[in-house]
Amino acid sequence: MSKSEYKYLEEVRDMIEACYRCGDCRVAYRPAVGRYLVCPVRENIPGKWEPFFARGKIMLANGLLKNEIKPSQELADIIFQCMTCGSCQTICNQSYNPTLNHPLSQFMDHPKIWEALRAELVERGFSIPRHSEILKYCKENHNPYFEKHEDRTNWVPDGKTFPEEAEYFLFMGCTEPYRIPEILEKTIKILDAAGVEYTLSKDEWCCGSVALRAGNRPLAEELVKHNFEILKKSNAKKIFTHCAGCFRTLKKDYKEILPEFDIEVMHITELIQELIQSGKIRLKKDIDKIITYHDPCHLGRHIGIYQEPRDIIDSIPALDLVEMKRIKENSWCCGAGGGVKSAFNELALEIAGDRIEEALETGAGYIVTACPFCIRNLRDAAEKHQNKNLQVLDILDLVIESMDI
Repeated sequence: MSKSEYKYLEEVRDMIEACYRCGDCRVAYRPAVGRYLVCPVRENIPGKWEPFFARGKIMLANGLLKNEIKPSQELADIIFQCMTCGSCQTICNQSYNPTLNHPLSQFMDHPKIWEALRAELVERGFSIPRHSEILKYCKENHNPYFEKHEDRTNWVPDGKTFPEEAEYFLFMGCTEPYRIPEILEKTIKILDAAGVEYTLSKDEWCCGSVALRAGNRPLAEELVKHNFEILKKSNAKKIFTHCAGCFRTLKKDYKEILPEFDIEVMHITELIQELIQSGKIRLKKDIDKIITYHDPCHLGRHIGIYQEPRDIIDSIPALDLVEMKRIKENSWCCGAGGGVKSAFNELALEIAGDRIEEALETGAGYIVTACPFCIRNLRDAAEKHQNKNLQVLDILDLVIESMDI
């Protein structure tokens, strides 16, 4: 078979051609959750049209490879209305059917297909205008929030210093220093109390997640290469971050872009769990709250971090966790990822509203998560729907309170 002109789609051709159009990525049935609505975008798009869920998007990718359709702005407007949350990958029928001879679970990566599609479109000039504005600024100022690069460390308390080298490197990301700095303030407060040796760098740039999800591969590679040089200067053995998007990018994408990338990557919940187990963090104060926990897609489905946040919650005295119906690999996306929040905010809020309603059904007064994107969108949705019965918390809020520091 001759190769097409689409170099990124050629890399995932086997995945595209393996789809046999079963439709489980639309509506499926799983004993744990019953009738299962898979795609948040499909469920919130009027008409629930085929191109807005996995089967339809794969058919479009196949159409490009076979030269049956051409790249267009109309196609881009469809493909970018997706959080790349990975719910379709989790439910993919062949991956779960042991009677089939071709186990898709060994190589199927739906978000990778969506990112390849986006890269092809962007390379040919078909992008989302808002994404283009963001990425232009990100290239020039190294963050997607239209903020000054030199303000990245404005959140650091006066007098606080960091060593040039340390065992751990705190990767700040962009969302937290520029939009939710209190998360970083709590992070260093916890680590200082636990006696952890760590550093960070004012020269850190955006991790590259925004560029990758928005289809700009060259910019992503530029950001990754710069950050790797900064990380090497610190001589850190481990990188940790709170941002689930940064975590996914550092953990998975950096190695694919730079095969020489060899630094261990941890999420803050993994590090805190280790510190609890070693006795360096003591959770001693009772927290008399009923909470539910939302699994961020980049932390959960993309990497498999489900238990560590729950172990932290279980370690807090008097805290009562009530799970939602859809959790872990079946968790409903918050709606913010993949560039949807920035370009299709109303869609993002509708999807987050679904999750807020699901959390309310548990009777909990708080929905806790471990991702700044999820926190922002869930809070925005709760405010839009004028919901005063559910507060959105970061998991570090609970850790700080129980440590009583």
